[in-house]
Amino acid sequence: MEPQPVPPIRLVTVLPVPPDVAWAYLTDPGRVAEWFTEASEVGEIGSTYRLDFGEGSVVEGPVVAVEPSRRFAHGWAWLDAEPRQETLVTWTLRPAAAGGSELELVHDGWDEAGADEAIRDDHEAYWSGYLDDLHDLLEDVVSS
Repeated sequence: MEPQPVPPIRLVTVLPVPPDVAWAYLTDPGRVAEWFTEASEVGEIGSTYRLDFGEGSVVEGPVVAVEPSRRFAHGWAWLDAEPRQETLVTWTLRPAAAGGSELELVHDGWDEAGADEAIRDDHEAYWSGYLDDLHDLLEDVVSS
């Protein structure tokens, strides 16, 4: 019996701010640090995007897409992991029907990276928590 493909992580949340404001919280290093972790500047396509979680936990990958206020995609690989398992993270923003913006996060490429479902599931749990943190932060921004 052939193993089943590892499905992408697909999470959607509605943020209480318009896409241009949400974009800043996804791409500006100072804003990203407020809800996620230390991040490098988002450079041009092909440049390296880096996230530093501290204590040697660093993720790096190439910038794959940058469409301001709409979409940002980058490779995702733990810096010192052997073997290197690079996946793809895509952030997409759309105006929400009721105001604010809809944020869709897709983390894909598990099979191509040789990663298993347990690794994927760990990432999904962390992503869910981080998106909750972003939503809560933006609720505070709107109410202040």
